[in-house]
Amino acid sequence: MSLATLTLGPRDSLAIGRAALGGALLVWRRLPALVSLCARADALLRTGFEGDPLTAEQRFAPDEYLKRVRRLRAIFRADEVINVAFKRALTETGLGAGDCYWDPLQLRVVPAQGSHHGRRIMPLPAHRDNWGSNIGQQINWWSPLYPVSEGRTILFYPAYFDRPVANSSAEWDFDTLKRLMSEGKAEQYPVLPVLTETLPADAAEAVVIEPGDMLAFSGQHLHGSIATDTSATRFSVESRTVSLAHVSTGLTAPNVDGRAPRVVPDWFEHVVSGERLTLAITK
Repeated sequence: MSLATLTLGPRDSLAIGRAALGGALLVWRRLPALVSLCARADALLRTGFEGDPLTAEQRFAPDEYLKRVRRLRAIFRADEVINVAFKRALTETGLGAGDCYWDPLQLRVVPAQGSHHGRRIMPLPAHRDNWGSNIGQQINWWSPLYPVSEGRTILFYPAYFDRPVANSSAEWDFDTLKRLMSEGKAEQYPVLPVLTETLPADAAEAVVIEPGDMLAFSGQHLHGSIATDTSATRFSVESRTVSLAHVSTGLTAPNVDGRAPRVVPDWFEHVVSGERLTLAITK
């Protein structure tokens, strides 16, 4: 399987679905909305860290650093300029907004130093997003805010797109996580289901794109983080979408090893109306 497919302009929504849900990794270069988003993000991050975000962890003790990161993650979730820019970037790829539901945008921060890692603020182990959502039409969208490197980026295992691997999805339940979150006990539960076997070291391949670029891939892809380059923090934004056109036309990624007990449509809301995705999704 080809690791990445470069797209030079908008594709229609069905073409995006056929390619991504079939296993291709799609890249759009220098989307105007993302270029604008990067400028806004840089301003927010510099304010939040009182200086260069890439080296902030060298200036703050771990507890203070993590407090600032969590505050910035909340600011990004609520910032209208950031959210509008990312939604516009989705439409600039050709994805139709009319039937598109998204998991609202997240700021991802991967500190260079293990001492500054925290829950959701650390390199993620290999996983499929579909292990958690159980929705075969899910497409992930990822964009770095600053330059990345092969040792500080997102990592894929393309040969395993349609090959089963041992994982913890059967023991992971989103309803349990939600209950523990409401009780303030979420630290006791895994953030997501993960790989439970060891894969060959050469199975992993890094994807390096530039700020302003957009990467799209199926939630079925086995992926994680690589953080061997400790020269700077990695900052990126990400979201996930489900398009009803992909559901109605039968487009779906294969489910070869997902065993989570329930489908989780309420992760997703309509990009315009905010209505929750509650329809029955076929895996």
